[in-house]
Amino acid sequence: MKILFVTNMYPTKERPGYGSFIKREVESLTRSGQSVDVLYFPGYKSKLNYFKACFNVFTQTVRNRYDVVHAHYGMSALPALFRWRSPLVVTLHGSDALVGSIEPLISRIVCRLADAVIVVSPQIAARIPGRVIPIGVDCAKFKPRDRVEARTRLGLSTDKQLVLFPYDPERRIKRFDLAKAAVEKLKMTGHDVDLLIVSNVPGDEMPWYYSAADVMILCSDSEGSPCAVKEALACNIPVVSTDVGDVTEIMEGVSGTVICEQKVEALALGLEEVLLQEKNRGCEGFLAMGRYDLRRTVSAVMDVYRYVIESRNGNSSLL
Repeated sequence: MKILFVTNMYPTKERPGYGSFIKREVESLTRSGQSVDVLYFPGYKSKLNYFKACFNVFTQTVRNRYDVVHAHYGMSALPALFRWRSPLVVTLHGSDALVGSIEPLISRIVCRLADAVIVVSPQIAARIPGRVIPIGVDCAKFKPRDRVEARTRLGLSTDKQLVLFPYDPERRIKRFDLAKAAVEKLKMTGHDVDLLIVSNVPGDEMPWYYSAADVMILCSDSEGSPCAVKEALACNIPVVSTDVGDVTEIMEGVSGTVICEQKVEALALGLEEVLLQEKNRGCEGFLAMGRYDLRRTVSAVMDVYRYVIESRNGNSSLL
């Protein structure tokens, strides 16, 4: 099968961690025998890049007869509408359906014009209907590693407890202010703990950072299906999170995890609880994350591809 990914989020030399989960899906599709091209455009630099992408999508799909065009993010689907003949699949990831009013409106419009819609969580499906396929985790890469080895490799202290915040602090929606305040509150109560901020790191390096941490914190205002939570748990690193996106489903049945209110005091208490547990029993998340293995995600996505192709040929069945 010949597939074109159209996305405004993908790793580059400038931003090596940007959209790593999309790159991993491309790699997994390729390993399964599919031919995948990626048309990435830096929409964050200028809105004009969306107009340029419209032309690029059209010319590339004319030159190459793709079986499917797959747009990741609602805004990326705008240029993808200009593909030539190929059926269009759109995946919504979170903010494109849940935050603000303009992006969700655009997402609704493009999804009505698409041949199929994938959403990464039930919360998104409640806003814009689509087949729920959570973001997968590459369990071959994200797996337990020795903490001392990881910290030594990364040049981190082996004495302090580390709380991982795996996001850009400048992204307001991720609420770095709450994470920082919660860790500061722990310090005030005598805990020898630091906040480990990790962003703009190549995706292949992230398993080492997860393994170096004692716990990960998530306190975002909005999420779709946060892959960082799955990746941390696959590395057997516990997570303290607010009830956002599909975190409740992800963390179900996994020991050493805490869901709490989006308040500094609640987050600090959750971190304290998990850090005390870590000394005794730790987290066993790797086996649980098998249900989100990237191979399952790709298999489900391939089902959608086959559906839209058969629909174009007049021989479709329900997903």
